[in-house]
Amino acid sequence: MKLIKKETRIDFFGKRRFFFFLSALFIVLGLFVFIERGRSNFAIDFTGGRLLQLRFEKPISLNEIRNSLKNMGLSQIPIQEIGKTKREIVLKTTSSTSGILAQFRKGLDNNRFEIVADEMISPTMGKTLRRKGLLAFFYGIIGILCYVAFRFEFRFAACGVIAIFHDILITIGFLALFGKQIDGKIIAALLALAGYSINDTIVIFDRIRENLRKTKKTNHVELFNESINQVLGRTLITSFTTILVLLSLFFLGGDVIHNFAFALLVGVITGTYSSIFIASALVIEWEKKSPHRFRV
Repeated sequence: MKLIKKETRIDFFGKRRFFFFLSALFIVLGLFVFIERGRSNFAIDFTGGRLLQLRFEKPISLNEIRNSLKNMGLSQIPIQEIGKTKREIVLKTTSSTSGILAQFRKGLDNNRFEIVADEMISPTMGKTLRRKGLLAFFYGIIGILCYVAFRFEFRFAACGVIAIFHDILITIGFLALFGKQIDGKIIAALLALAGYSINDTIVIFDRIRENLRKTKKTNHVELFNESINQVLGRTLITSFTTILVLLSLFFLGGDVIHNFAFALLVGVITGTYSSIFIASALVIEWEKKSPHRFRV
């Protein structure tokens, strides 16, 4: 905390219309790219494909498998080891399994293998996973809305949830822009992002409520600005340390969690931005259109 010794006096709300426009621009562009990519946005978990199970004569690492698939652009497909012998793997793909098998015979010629299973993954299963993922997100949002509404009041809760949707839509846009496919791990990252985003926002809302109790100021813009400046150091340092961990996962964690780390990295940056510039500004806009006495 010694990095930020003096209390800042930044006018976060003076330029709120600009930040609303900036956020809307990112969301629209992201959705445009997402819609353009269509079905290719989703991994095999949601679209269906093929499951290939192989048993090798000698132990083999996942890195060797992925290096062999790099020439086909398939190094990031889901691959899992089975058992403790390190000789059996399962992979899921939408590509032709005959091409993958030919690549293995060519690139891993010193390690023969046999096909244990080569099965079709039904698109119906993908639809079920997609529905369950959306339900998990929906129930999570409802829980957050109820909790924040109980702890603060409804308009704070509604604006906090809007900020969550803002963060998730921008994250999905970046995933589409960089060609990342949405799978089960990405759904988990988006759910984690929703929790991180609202936690960051609640810290600011809590300071706003404290200041509403302590002061008789009727100028809510000034009070909200002061509150955000008071917790700015804490917010930035928390986000910075979280980003350091995510950068480590992104660069050193390997292909398996690369997309997961990428989604969280974008989400944490976006969540920090929305907590400072969007969530409280939405409360201010709501209060201007429908003035009332805040519950403290």
